[in-house]
Amino acid sequence: MNVGRAYVDILEPRRKPGGIVGFMTRNWYPQHTMTLDKKYSPEDLKDLVANSLYMDSIMESICSRTGATKEELQKIVHNFLEEMGLDKKVHVIRWMGVLFLKICFMMKIKMFVNEVAVFKLKSIMGNNPVLFLPTHRSYADFCLMTYLCYHFNIDFPAVAAGMDFYSMAVIGRRMRETGAFYIRRTLGGDELYAVTLKQYVKTVVAKHAAPIEFFLEGTRSRSNKSMPPKYGMLSMAMVPFFSHEVSDITIVPVNISYDRLMETTLFAYEHLGVPKPKESTGGFLKALHNLNDHFGYIYLNVGLPISAREFFNQNPKVLNSPETAKPMDLQAVTPEQFKQVQSLANHVITVQQKNTMVTIANFVALTLMQNIQLNKLATIDEVYADIELFIKDLGYFGASIFVDLKDAVERILVVHQKMMKLDGEKRLKLIIASPMELSDEVKKKIKGHLMHPETMATSVSVIQLQLYVNPVLHFLVPASLLYLCVFHDPGQVTEVYFERVKVLRKMLSHEFFYVESDMEDKFQEALTFCSRHDVLAYDKEMDTLKLGKDKKRQWMLTWTLAPFITTLHVATLIMLEQHGRITEAEAAKRIQRKVVEFVQPREEHWLGHPYSLSLEVARNCLRGLADARSLIKYRGDNISYEAVPVNLEVAHRLTLSVLHRIPVDFHNNKAVCNQLLQSRL
Repeated sequence: MNVGRAYVDILEPRRKPGGIVGFMTRNWYPQHTMTLDKKYSPEDLKDLVANSLYMDSIMESICSRTGATKEELQKIVHNFLEEMGLDKKVHVIRWMGVLFLKICFMMKIKMFVNEVAVFKLKSIMGNNPVLFLPTHRSYADFCLMTYLCYHFNIDFPAVAAGMDFYSMAVIGRRMRETGAFYIRRTLGGDELYAVTLKQYVKTVVAKHAAPIEFFLEGTRSRSNKSMPPKYGMLSMAMVPFFSHEVSDITIVPVNISYDRLMETTLFAYEHLGVPKPKESTGGFLKALHNLNDHFGYIYLNVGLPISAREFFNQNPKVLNSPETAKPMDLQAVTPEQFKQVQSLANHVITVQQKNTMVTIANFVALTLMQNIQLNKLATIDEVYADIELFIKDLGYFGASIFVDLKDAVERILVVHQKMMKLDGEKRLKLIIASPMELSDEVKKKIKGHLMHPETMATSVSVIQLQLYVNPVLHFLVPASLLYLCVFHDPGQVTEVYFERVKVLRKMLSHEFFYVESDMEDKFQEALTFCSRHDVLAYDKEMDTLKLGKDKKRQWMLTWTLAPFITTLHVATLIMLEQHGRITEAEAAKRIQRKVVEFVQPREEHWLGHPYSLSLEVARNCLRGLADARSLIKYRGDNISYEAVPVNLEVAHRLTLSVLHRIPVDFHNNKAVCNQLLQSRL
């Protein structure tokens, strides 16, 4: 579905002379999420937490168990609240908005929003809390949502931020003053901090009268696609609803898609084990220099609001739990309520996936990656033809598509001029940097296998391209797995393929999130797609499948999952060789090293997809194998795994049965050109 006309560039009016300062200093009367008897200041919110019956009962309990005095605990709670508490200074927000807009124009971006959805959201606001749950692909996500609220006259959201920003000179304070509240990434081991955070989130949701924003995935997705949700923040945010302190909570999924991520190169290195640099104000100022470039379009797809009351209404145990007999402050989330929160979080992630805006950057990346694996040079006209086929196929699976084809391709080649280009004969090529030298300091910190410099250089470039392929893969996964199962074992009844696809999806669930209850519908959708387009031939009478004749689509469904299945298969090999427990970090490193061997090295070159070297993919495969009960997962300071030999052997055979080796030399390739610039990290 091409939805371009439904989106408006909300930065366009600011491009006029004086448009930035005039807009950011205008009289501003925002709409609040609800009307309360009293307006609570940031200090009031902290006082409500510190003086709550809940915190008092917890401190009494800790005192009786540890012998600590209540005054000591109150001081600790006060320090926690000072650390986490949000602030809101409108004059700071206005001037931060001026800086934000100037950076946007320096980056030459446009910011498209489906404004009809925002107007619809505003029309129902006013009676209960609102949670904004956006995807998290970039640090820019914070700024985009705050600016969206300012543009549409919605009160500034209270944004959950990680402690990485807390210690940044100047910036940490400015973020707090624009509505950020800080939370520690892990809560284990500090009971008092955990309960203080829980009570603070509950209080902000119930009393702040402004939207609350947090990222369900918990951290930025380094792969540019959805990750399984973390449930803690959402369960804390739902407490006021479960305790009947508020009548409802409105949940708003938001998908944010980028033509070009600011962090693409850093993410590529992280996949290979090079640690990210620590966030710092100095680093931010240095990064500003790199933002003076073309970054293309950003798309904010605001989803339909979800009513918590309507979502949970199917389960009376959620709305009328035994906890409601307790005082409001002392009520806890029941196991049944937490289970339903998990269902809600899973649903929100699937809505975010469904609302993925497939951009021209994704289509060009798909086309180029496909041609590299064919060792084929494609003219610009052939690129257009390939993109049109991808548009048709992704549209079949319900993707939202924002494309004005010919003008858009030319624009994207400018946006990604450091990653791809047209040669003198108008043929599309990937640009690969010359081999780079890692500094001794980086070599000491690297988390993965130390690779040959040429392998590293090629891998970084290909992984960067893969990051723009990834956002669309969830649309293709069911059809791809079905096709691979049939390709390697044709003639079976559909139920056999369904069971195999179901297990493979489970093992890949941390790479490609899905909800198990949707599995049968997605399989039927994939079956219909494959049979309708002659990818597979379906015998209705025998209920069997064999190969069809559409070679082009068959190839598309083969290469798109190849690096993930390669890593998954190698993960089974490594764990079958392992005796006893192994930490996740060490197992991922061994998987990466084994992949280099597995894809048959030829001198310094190796014939495999560099994305299969990703440590993130390796970790996700281990987690998926644990979900599929092929591994036992042990939690603690360091996650570790142990094989379940019988189950793991079955997983090994299944992954081998769909493994499709594609021998490609990504370095010496017709669709690749090597850059002369030397780099050092």
